[in-house]
Amino acid sequence: MSDREDLNLVVTDLHRRITGVGATVRTLIPYIASEEPLVLVSQHPHAAVESIGLWQAFRMCMRPPQGKPFRIWHVRRNNEMLWGLIFKYIFRCRLKLVMTSCALRRHSWFPRKLLSAMDAIIATSEEAAGFVDNVVATIPHGVDCDRFHPCEEKKSAMKEFMIPGTYAIGICGRIRPEKGTDLFVDAMIQLLPRFPEFTACIAGRASLEFESFQQGLRQKIAAAGLEERILWMGEIEYDRMPEFHAAMSLCVAPARYEGFGLVPLEALASGVPAVASSTCCYPTAIVPGENGDLVPCDDLPALVATLERVMLSPQRLREMGEFGAAQVRKRFSAESEARCIVDVYQSMWADAA
Repeated sequence: MSDREDLNLVVTDLHRRITGVGATVRTLIPYIASEEPLVLVSQHPHAAVESIGLWQAFRMCMRPPQGKPFRIWHVRRNNEMLWGLIFKYIFRCRLKLVMTSCALRRHSWFPRKLLSAMDAIIATSEEAAGFVDNVVATIPHGVDCDRFHPCEEKKSAMKEFMIPGTYAIGICGRIRPEKGTDLFVDAMIQLLPRFPEFTACIAGRASLEFESFQQGLRQKIAAAGLEERILWMGEIEYDRMPEFHAAMSLCVAPARYEGFGLVPLEALASGVPAVASSTCCYPTAIVPGENGDLVPCDDLPALVATLERVMLSPQRLREMGEFGAAQVRKRFSAESEARCIVDVYQSMWADAA
């Protein structure tokens, strides 16, 4: 085992794919590592830090921490909390468990039990903090503004993804009712015939559970004769997300429910205005009329009316995007989020000294 693995901060990302949660972890890691060396427990490699498996993490955690009263095991999922508890209480590893929670609803029984055993919880919003105990800090997610930034060559970016038209309007995320994919499709079916310069893009994948939901949307699009105007982009690879946002002129996030919702923030950082539902972080990030607009959750007429108003003035999209990028750099940067998280770590170590 290398010296690199014998560290006092362990960050986990135990999922077979790089999901939205994994993307937030990977965004933060370089900034956190610049202040506090860490090791990542994940099957996905990361350029900034060494990735190890659970067995290697267990062997490391069984050894005494170096120069600290305990190691910190920072998690974001149920299975990661469970592994931390096993290491701490069954194998007596000297660990303190930190969980980042973004859920905006009451947890079921098992997650509540896991959460109650955490040593500290970081909430991503004041609303999320109301659903859990032992919250030591409220720290919103941030965007890596070095990766996501405005693009001057939007037409070139559109060509990279083979998107026709003058303006691209996109939704990005898992394809399911919770994300409002159907609301986006229904809105585009109404609007695109009146806005020939726009092409709609749906980026994301449908799990097996929602394949029939996706198929129903495909049938709607075909029945409307818009198969060449509403494009299915598939799942965009993590490394290509900045390019995808760069190709968009407008981001739409009509989620019925969202824990935090980083995609519109990434779009804003990329100079792309966003129209989103009034849930999760969106009302704190979107200034109606300045960098996008907000609509009530699950309200198709309001979504159509708002998008129509924005699409009627496409020349304003770039101006709105510039305002949004400046706001994200100021209020939602990953560097600021990482600094606040490291403050939590340092406080925990200092309190035990």
